[in-house]
Amino acid sequence: MRIGVVGLGQISELVLPSYVGRDDVEIIGLCDRDETKVDRWRRVFPSASGTTDLDALLHSNTHADVIDVLVPTPAHGDVASRVLDAGFHLQVQKPLARSLDDADRILAAAARTGATVRVMEDYLFYPPLVQLRDVIASGEIGEPAGVHMKIVANGLGGWEVPASAYEWQFEQALDGRGMMVFDHGWHQLAVACWLFGPVRRIFGWIGATEIVPGIVLDAPSTLVWEHHSGVRAVLDITFAPDMFLRSDYYTGDERIEVTGRKGFVRCNRISARGIQEPSVVVYRDGEVRGYHALDDQPPDAFKGSTDHGIKWFTGQVDALMMDGQAARDVLVALLTALESSNAGRPLDVPSS
Repeated sequence: MRIGVVGLGQISELVLPSYVGRDDVEIIGLCDRDETKVDRWRRVFPSASGTTDLDALLHSNTHADVIDVLVPTPAHGDVASRVLDAGFHLQVQKPLARSLDDADRILAAAARTGATVRVMEDYLFYPPLVQLRDVIASGEIGEPAGVHMKIVANGLGGWEVPASAYEWQFEQALDGRGMMVFDHGWHQLAVACWLFGPVRRIFGWIGATEIVPGIVLDAPSTLVWEHHSGVRAVLDITFAPDMFLRSDYYTGDERIEVTGRKGFVRCNRISARGIQEPSVVVYRDGEVRGYHALDDQPPDAFKGSTDHGIKWFTGQVDALMMDGQAARDVLVALLTALESSNAGRPLDVPSS
């Protein structure tokens, strides 16, 4: 499978290594407005062409089967639509878009060309969360009764992220699409929909903390929602700037616990090494057991996502995880949560 890549910012440091060493993938083109980033990845993929011009990539003589779009979210609508109109299949980093108008532009372009839209939501392939889903499906904890999700945004630990990688996040936050709820909360809502289906009703209580003059983080925040299946969920987002959490990648403490009528299953960590226990634990009938040997680092999730994408585009799997419509449904629920915070009351999530 031949892949071109547009956007070589911080997230590429997790996405692109999953292609290295595979004999079923060829990276044929690299594009970013910053030539130094193009040069950085051409050293990894020396046979790939490099350009700072999107049109040059889309209309080159070396044709890709799929284009990965890893640009900042505000650019998704324009870049993804151009990729689709140029005749390529699309893999785009989550979230699908920053607005429903942009999302619908992308889906309309895909409909015109018959192309596939795949949103790269790595949490759906994180091995501990896959194991959590398998435990639920097995019936071991009984019928699911509720979900608790937690994010602690902390200030210490993790890799060095250049300030430029956050500029668009803070600009986007000016119209209510903050880093913690809109960008990070997408992951949790995507997981919830993957586990329990569409969201029926949601309430967002969005807080704000000024971290430096003029820059506000959307925490503390709380989202509460109910799925059409009847399962209710709570997402608690806390800001703890003086907390240290060890991580080789993005920091932040995340937990997801599903309570059933007979027991519970909990994923103890996702981004950082917060709780130093098995990454998944199950409680049933007074006993706790843990999964001690799961691959539980962020690159493991991206590797799983890459495996699925390649299998889909090469016809090895029948069902695509997080297609354009599924991603639009998550976006609708997330935007409804933001709207409900402004309204001060729960709101029904519009059906697609």
